[in-house]
Amino acid sequence: MPGLLCPPGQLLALVVLLLQPTGSLEVQCPIPHISNGQLKPAENFTSGSTATLECDPGYTALGATTVRCLASGRWYPRVPACTPGQCSSPPAVDHADLNHRHEFLVGTTLIYSCRHGFTLIPGVSPTTTCLNNFTWSAVPKLCQKVQCPIPVIPHGREISARKSEYTFGHQAEFHCDHGYVLKGSQRTQCSSDGTWRPPIPYCDRVCDPPPKISNGQHSALGTKQFPYGFEVKYTCMEGLSLIGDESIYCTSDNGENLTWSGPAPECRVVRCPKPVVERGRMTPQTFTFPYGVVLQFSCDEGFGLSGAPESQCQADGSWHPPVPTCQPVLCPQPRVACGRLQSPLDDKTWYQINETVTLGCAPGYQFSDDGNMSIEDSWTATCLPDGNWTPLPKCKKEGDADICEEVHYIKSAFECGLPVAEVKALLEIQKLFLEIKKLEVELEK
Repeated sequence: MPGLLCPPGQLLALVVLLLQPTGSLEVQCPIPHISNGQLKPAENFTSGSTATLECDPGYTALGATTVRCLASGRWYPRVPACTPGQCSSPPAVDHADLNHRHEFLVGTTLIYSCRHGFTLIPGVSPTTTCLNNFTWSAVPKLCQKVQCPIPVIPHGREISARKSEYTFGHQAEFHCDHGYVLKGSQRTQCSSDGTWRPPIPYCDRVCDPPPKISNGQHSALGTKQFPYGFEVKYTCMEGLSLIGDESIYCTSDNGENLTWSGPAPECRVVRCPKPVVERGRMTPQTFTFPYGVVLQFSCDEGFGLSGAPESQCQADGSWHPPVPTCQPVLCPQPRVACGRLQSPLDDKTWYQINETVTLGCAPGYQFSDDGNMSIEDSWTATCLPDGNWTPLPKCKKEGDADICEEVHYIKSAFECGLPVAEVKALLEIQKLFLEIKKLEVELEK
């Protein structure tokens, strides 16, 4: 036909269609592409025919599952789709919980956790999975009550009803055999982690009751158990002294048996005689001197203590250490380098308190006080109550080295027991010192 432009293929199809008898014309609907599904039957989608949607395992139809091919070549209703399927809520498991979720798609795996006081049965998987048929995989029994070990307490027993097994929440109560004492809590409970809390106690050995004493008593009256380390103190009736250890304690003799650390003390009348110290005094001032009392002693002025400064009354009625005495205090003979004693002339070794002596310097020497020479020819010193002299003078030779003092110092060092090597070193130094002084004198001449 003039003016009609049409591709050759379409023109041929149009000619064929026009040549077909009108009664034999059939319209076909297109084969749809459905993800994760397909229409059945899969052929002959002509007008008027119907097809059913079949989704792949794990998927479900979204919309109508049956469609019809219309004379217009379209499907009615619209071709549905296949979407991932879901399972309903997972099955409940005794004593177990799951994290809360709103949807459970095919392939979802959930993990159960046991509740407080329960634990997983060994070898059993705590998971379940949403299957392609939209059901959950089977879940066996998962959780069992936590069990604690059977409590065992040597030298004791459980006084609560004994059980073949102890699970979470069970309690146990204990008691020790005679001669033992319970250390720890008397009652304990099986906790959620399979341990006993507080820990199971133990039974420890105890000592027999402590010995009693005449005319006295101990501090454990009314006590029934005496465990290791338990201390007992003794006291006596008024007027009596405790002889021996004031306290004893429960201890071990060989690592197994327990016994008291020593014998019980005694209560006796013990008095020591009044100590007499001439020219002295004692503290505290008291009229009776029972066992154990301690006295301190001191002397009057001008007297010194000979013996221990304190003494204690013993169980046998004696004082120990022995009571001291007070002896007059003496001053040793005063010694002055390059000086001499002028009076008294008897040259005594010791001098009484308040006794005085007169000192003078050797020929060629004068008294010196901080380097200032004095023209005085005598010096008086007095013996003090503490055994020392009032200040002693210094004798020096004007314009010359104090050789006398140096020699006296070396002599004193040697007498004090210094090592010979050190004394020798001092002598060498003094020798050098004297040589220097000799050279100075020669140069002045």
